[in-house]
Amino acid sequence: MTMTINEEQIVEIAGSVWSSILGMTLREVATSPDDGGQPATATVHISGTWNGSVILSCSRALVRRAAAAMFEIGEDDLEDGEVADAFGELVNIIGGNLKSLLPEPSQLSLPTVSLGAAHVVTVPGAGLLKHVELECDGERLHIAVWNRRDDVHRDHHVELERTAQ
Repeated sequence: MTMTINEEQIVEIAGSVWSSILGMTLREVATSPDDGGQPATATVHISGTWNGSVILSCSRALVRRAAAAMFEIGEDDLEDGEVADAFGELVNIIGGNLKSLLPEPSQLSLPTVSLGAAHVVTVPGAGLLKHVELECDGERLHIAVWNRRDDVHRDHHVELERTAQ
């Protein structure tokens, strides 16, 4: 199934979510070959007529600021579970908005969140379709959309080796 989502739509959806839910501003920045060691990743999968994944990655500092804004509490008062819940909800909302642009029927998975130590995000049989980089308060947010490719005969994965901060 041909993808009907473009980079501008991803930027618009993410900016709208960040603004309306967090009261924070995102701006698009040039893609950098070095992701700066992003230790936080959140993923949702879309399955149905179109199959793919939406992956957000950013610094743990940005995730904590976003969680504090979402729950309207101080960053020092957050527990790790709340930080993970907030990041999972953000990828869920962005993924759900992107899913609405795709042909039906489709389903959105529950989010998977990784905070901290080195990890690998695997999207079997998929290829990177779209990637945008955004910035919020000096911190980068990467959004990648992967889709299952019928012509891919081996598993592809993106290795996001992270170091705890």
